Amino acid sequence: MTAIMSRADFPSIERGALDVLVEGSDVRGLTDADVRRLFPGSTLTGVRLNRLRNWPRVVVRVDDTLAGVATYTQTPFEMQIPDFAVSIPSTMGANRYGLTKRVLDALLDAIEVASLAGGCHRIVLIPSAGATDLERHGYMVVREGCAGSWMEKSLC
Repeated sequence: MTAIMSRADFPSIERGALDVLVEGSDVRGLTDADVRRLFPGSTLTGVRLNRLRNWPRVVVRVDDTLAGVATYTQTPFEMQIPDFAVSIPSTMGANRYGLTKRVLDALLDAIEVASLAGGCHRIVLIPSAGATDLERHGYMVVREGCAGSWMEKSLC
C-alpha cells in the first residue's frame, strides 16, 4: 500500500527574507534594544557603542529585523572585526533556530567577500559567543595571556 502525502502534511519552516548590507554611520543605525539583544550581559561601554553606531558594519536583517552585525576596519593586510554578534529575536517564533545558522552563514560570507574585495587575506574577529560555530567556518582561536583571545582566519 502506498500513501501519498502533500506538503501540507509536513510542518514547514518559514524562511524569512535575509538582507545583507554594509552600512555606515549615516544609515539607520542600531537601536538601544538591538544592541542589548545582540550583546546581552556585555558591558556596553562608550567605546563599543561608538563603534556600533559610527564604524562601517555588515548587518543581516530578517524581514527588516536586525539579526546579525559585525563592525569592521581594514588595514592593507587584514580585516579587524571587534564587534560580532548574531541573535534572532524571540518574536521570530519557532523557526528562529534554523534562522540563526542562515544569518551566521550570510554574515560570515559577507565579511569574507568584503575582506577579499579590500585586498585583505586575514580576518581577525572577536565574537560575543558561538566560537564553536565559527570554528566550523575555518576560524581558529588565538589566546594570549595579556591580550586576551580572538579568532582569525586566513583567506590565502
